[in-house]
Amino acid sequence: MKNFKYYSILLLFMTMIMSYSCSDSYIDVNDSTTNPPSSTPDLTLVVAQKQTADMFYNANNAGNAFHLLGGIYAGVISDSGDRVWYDTEQQYFINTDTYQSLWNNTYTLPLSNYDYVENFEGIEFDNYKAVAKIMKAYHFATLVDQYGDIPYSEAFARGLNPRPTYDDDEAIYDDLYNELNIAIAMINNAPPETTAIANDAIMGGNMQRWQQFANTLKLRILIKQANLSKDLSAEYSEIMNNGIGFITSTVAVNPGYADQVNQQNPFWSLHGFTPGSTTAPQRNGGATRGSETYINFMTDNLDPRVSRLFLPASSDGELRGVPQNVYETQFDTSNTSELGPALLNSPDQDAQLMLGSEALFLQAEAVHRGLMPGNAGDLYRSGIEASFTEMGVAAPATAAAAYELNSNNIINWDLAVANGNELEAIITQKWVAGGFITGFEVWMDRVRTNFPSFIPLPVDAVSPIFPSNLLYPTREFSTNSDNVPEQGTNAAFDRRTFWMQ
Repeated sequence: MKNFKYYSILLLFMTMIMSYSCSDSYIDVNDSTTNPPSSTPDLTLVVAQKQTADMFYNANNAGNAFHLLGGIYAGVISDSGDRVWYDTEQQYFINTDTYQSLWNNTYTLPLSNYDYVENFEGIEFDNYKAVAKIMKAYHFATLVDQYGDIPYSEAFARGLNPRPTYDDDEAIYDDLYNELNIAIAMINNAPPETTAIANDAIMGGNMQRWQQFANTLKLRILIKQANLSKDLSAEYSEIMNNGIGFITSTVAVNPGYADQVNQQNPFWSLHGFTPGSTTAPQRNGGATRGSETYINFMTDNLDPRVSRLFLPASSDGELRGVPQNVYETQFDTSNTSELGPALLNSPDQDAQLMLGSEALFLQAEAVHRGLMPGNAGDLYRSGIEASFTEMGVAAPATAAAAYELNSNNIINWDLAVANGNELEAIITQKWVAGGFITGFEVWMDRVRTNFPSFIPLPVDAVSPIFPSNLLYPTREFSTNSDNVPEQGTNAAFDRRTFWMQ
């Protein structure tokens, strides 16, 4: 997948659309234009995939990202004790400007490009269109989770409707499930003239894996609704019996990341080193740490993943995190743990979209809740082993089995069952596995389950309740005010998304 031709395609395509994007934001959800770029699905798809990774790890190279914000709100990520980068996030200070670029850029960059691919004429591009549907569902589900009602059915009318209405969030979720089924069927029923995907920076053109990803996204959508009294038994039966299965390894993007200017992996370009250097940090390099709670949970329970996620402090060789929103000399960079090789491996590392371990924990939760058949304990243990493998722990199967025998009743499955802690065990392991990598989903787990239960409020937090969502961005109030739903003064801490009813 690390094919350097992708970046040539990216540079060609981005050069081609610069005249459009600089003079007329044609793909903005609220801006008017009727002139899409002249391109083809093979050129556009890889650009959109690269933009997907950017949105989740380092949007517009500015440090705003879904997974970073989620990791902070999930109690995983802290500032270094002598660097102040994310103090407002750790204080839970949220207004209509907070990370509004995530809303704006998701619509104008990846979503608009996927929509272009999906609506390109020609049945020979059905595989491209199916992939575009899957990736649109991936992004739209994230926006619903973060905001509630959003523009959906009218989001891509371009010049015909610069002020789209907001669709009901539950209706969007229902439609996303259907769209994922349509994408799966398109792949199954692709006509003979359908071309193979030439430039696919995620699955390398493997359409079976795309179907498994779609099926796993459907499971994620269903699990988010587990607190509702909604009968989804038919949907659970369908995803189990459609013969597709779920992803068995991590889904990741790599359009040809390299140690060159504007070509580094987006996580590395935020937290790592400048191109060609192993000592000159990026603008945020060295400023981010694991929270004291996150690191202590692993060290206290002899979890070998901690030494893959973090490096020993240079001052004394200890693995040490930082309490959120604490800036004291004792937590300066020499006394705390920098990011380790499971996070910062190389500038050409993959950008993960969904961990293979998450897929197993999703299944474990569904089985535990009685929503699917299976053995929740076996799936849970497999999820831990998958996480050990993902982080590069030596002899992962043996190490994971030894770790799971811990005496902690939210780690040892048998003890969790005996104490009624199965759900907390599952969610806590998702928190460890994905907290610093796919932090947005870990945050959403905390919102819907209140687990892990031991995460403290940051020092000087403005609310005694951890954030559940963001506020609609300022730009929406200035360009689409008639359609923006009302939100109260405490809306960021009072979940509006339907699945928390």
